[in-house]
Amino acid sequence: MIKLVNVSKYYSTNNVIALGLRKVNLELHSNEFVAIVGESGSGKTTLLNVISGIDSYEDGEMYINGKETSYYSVSDMEDYRKSYVAFVFQSYNLIDSYTVLQNVEAPLILSSYPKEKVRQRAQEIIKKVGLEDHMHHKATKLSGGQKQRVVIARALAKDCPIIAADEPTGNLDSKSAKQIIELLHDISKEKLVIIVTHDFSQVKDYATRKIRVFDGEIVEDMEVKKTDKKDLPTIDTSEHKIQFRDYLKIAFRNLMAVPKKSLLMLVIFTFFSFFVALTYGAYQLVSTESSFSLNQVFTNASPNRVVIRKDDNSVFTQDDLDELDEFSIVKEIVTFDYVLDRTIVLVSTSGSHYTYTDGVFLPLAMIEEDDLEYGRLPANDSEIVIALQTSELSDFDEYLDVNYSTIQDYYGSPDLAYKIVGIVNKDNMPNAAYSYFDSYFFGTDENFSALKDSYYLSNVVSATFSGISSYDDDMPLTIDFVNGFFIIDNTIPDNEIRTAAFKYYGQCELDLCYYPGDLTIVDYYKTTELVGINLVMDDTITNYSDYKLNQATYDRIMYNEVYQVSILTESEIGVPQLVKNIQKITVSPLNYKYHVVYPFDNVAAQDFDAIIILIQNIGLIVLNIVVLLGSTLITYVIFRAIINTKLPDYAIFRTIGANKSVIKRFIYFENFYIVLGAYLIFLIVSISVPLDLVQDTFLYAIKVFNFWNYVVYLILLFVMSVIISRRYCNRIFKQTVQSTLKSDLG
Repeated sequence: MIKLVNVSKYYSTNNVIALGLRKVNLELHSNEFVAIVGESGSGKTTLLNVISGIDSYEDGEMYINGKETSYYSVSDMEDYRKSYVAFVFQSYNLIDSYTVLQNVEAPLILSSYPKEKVRQRAQEIIKKVGLEDHMHHKATKLSGGQKQRVVIARALAKDCPIIAADEPTGNLDSKSAKQIIELLHDISKEKLVIIVTHDFSQVKDYATRKIRVFDGEIVEDMEVKKTDKKDLPTIDTSEHKIQFRDYLKIAFRNLMAVPKKSLLMLVIFTFFSFFVALTYGAYQLVSTESSFSLNQVFTNASPNRVVIRKDDNSVFTQDDLDELDEFSIVKEIVTFDYVLDRTIVLVSTSGSHYTYTDGVFLPLAMIEEDDLEYGRLPANDSEIVIALQTSELSDFDEYLDVNYSTIQDYYGSPDLAYKIVGIVNKDNMPNAAYSYFDSYFFGTDENFSALKDSYYLSNVVSATFSGISSYDDDMPLTIDFVNGFFIIDNTIPDNEIRTAAFKYYGQCELDLCYYPGDLTIVDYYKTTELVGINLVMDDTITNYSDYKLNQATYDRIMYNEVYQVSILTESEIGVPQLVKNIQKITVSPLNYKYHVVYPFDNVAAQDFDAIIILIQNIGLIVLNIVVLLGSTLITYVIFRAIINTKLPDYAIFRTIGANKSVIKRFIYFENFYIVLGAYLIFLIVSISVPLDLVQDTFLYAIKVFNFWNYVVYLILLFVMSVIISRRYCNRIFKQTVQSTLKSDLG
């Protein structure tokens, strides 16, 4: 039963306290048809609202099957309404954008009625109230009597032990009113029906009990007909859990029921999300460019050179190389192309004087026999061709057929030996006007492989070692591989690396000391971790930056996977278009395959590159945050104005079984649908817009997205949606259901 003991209700308006109920004492049971009557403003509706849980009370106690409710939280009261009370309002409180069928289906879905039976059950109830011919009509198209029948059908669908009807016949003619009262009487068996009416004559033939309210007090409580009073059934309010698919279904239905509002929300969110996409894309563009800068600056900024990495930084396959080689202007593809940016010094002590020259190695395929000024093309790996400036050609005999060796630095010892057998004019080379090098050397693929190994350490970013010193446990260990060289010495044991650097840096005062531990080498392509390495101080090594190790240990460090290549063309003609064509290659509609850098375009960026890039990154991070928060705030303000017009609908959902958490999920999912719609629009636009169209515009930022960028962008949009939804949900539940239904927050 429901029992009220000294229950009082007060209203506060403009600092004025008004009485709603005063010291009400009442008991209600199942199988009763209770009529609450009284004049307008007497408190009869307030009494019904307190009993049904859509309004609160301040004093006294209300018991439900013996349980106190004064301590109930908002959530507890929502569970009570969901499980015990079905409402029939004078103002109908239908979801106007729903059809008759959808209005009746809603409480069935919220009560976790079997999914496959929801439609059938709703149709049966609609036929029972005589509205089968209006099943698919919107609620706004119905007459007053028809709307009230829908409300009763919805109450039947909810199947609760209490039916609370507030002036259900107030807006109806006498014939329709009689039909509604008869319907309520029919469903009153095994239920408690409480009807508020100003005209008791309409219900006197059906009511079992008459309660008169005057000035907030019960002045009459008369049993009209004897009934077998029973307690209300005890219901487990946690029994019904809404399925995930039902949240999706109702949220989607809510959006489709008001297509103009939903479309407006989609347009607004798409507009502001594009700002987020552009700033995020710009950040990715700058970040990618900065992380792709080999050795900080491409010293070989030839106009016929294009540098390429896989967009996901994965290894190049032979199919990838073949794909790039298919472009007609490609002359040669150079792997391990850090050699192209390395100054190599050749020195000769042949004859009576000492000569040296420095330059960069290029593939032999870049020249033809017709390019030779003197000599011939190499016949083996120990022979090379040199490019000299026109002014140097008169001294060709100082170079031709002379044996040269590379040196480790200007004061080091010979390393790789070559014989110059041919000479070409450097001024005829495509990059002559932009070269930082005195000369060019043209060698075979094997020459490049040897240079790659020999100059590997020029590509190392950092080397760290974790181990314990045999000399001093507390001594820190510093390793600097930059500008050093590996020297192969197979007399050295496996997994041992010898160096004189310890003594040079004061880390070992003995002639021989060692550090057992693990070595991690990070270069511009990958990280190599070597477990079980002994770093040994060797005083016999003359150059502190050199490292001796055997071939097996060296092979553990070196790798043959290709992470970056340079394309060399015959000339600079057509290279910008080649860059664009390579950028267009995709592995999927969402993912570009290659990231391309044209060093010639960035030739002016030298010493300040790192600083500029750092400033750009910091600025873009701040800009991303500002745009994300700003777009979220503006979108929220606009969304609030739109969603406020739907406040009554959410309040109605609360009366038919949706608690606070359920309503929140509806709003979250509705906004998530908007997010997905905006994301799909961006996806289509970013993929379909031709690269040439946006190449030199701010919109180019949307073309740099790869798969993971799209994923991160989607997450950012969901973050926007969560912030918007959360702020709005907090606003919705500041008022009671009754206050929301009576107010207009829009």
